[in-house]
Amino acid sequence: MYLIFATEQEAWDRSEQEGIARGLAYHKVGQGTRYVSSPKVTVNDNYALPVSGYNLTEEEQEAVLEEYTPKPVEDI
Repeated sequence: MYLIFATEQEAWDRSEQEGIARGLAYHKVGQGTRYVSSPKVTVNDNYALPVSGYNLTEEEQEAVLEEYTPKPVEDI
């Protein structure tokens, strides 16, 4: 299950919002995080955030996608 965001920051903000709701604590670098999941770049340069297990709003529930198309990794 994924939510799609126009910007990476929006996706990180939603992940952090979920972490705060779950009581995850951020202390210092390397000693904890409030992020629940990490966004992935889509083929359309949007950001797909895995949201399985998230407490979603009704609006978010209606927007959830089962899958997304990742952006291909270019060969070097």
